[in-house]
Amino acid sequence: MVAEQESNVDFYYVDLDIAPELASMFGVQSIPTLIQIKNGQETNRSRGYIPEDEIKEFALS
Repeated sequence: MVAEQESNVDFYYVDLDIAPELASMFGVQSIPTLIQIKNGQETNRSRGYIPEDEIKEFALS
């Protein structure tokens, strides 16, 4: 898992070959998948490639 902090947002990269239980826990069916979690609840999800600037917009929404 790799973490990067942007403003008040934490980004994590998870290698699902190493941690397949996380894919199962979050219902990840395609890679890449972005999951936004606020206060312990999933608030947004995106599947497929997204350019870096759009990832930041996604995270800050």
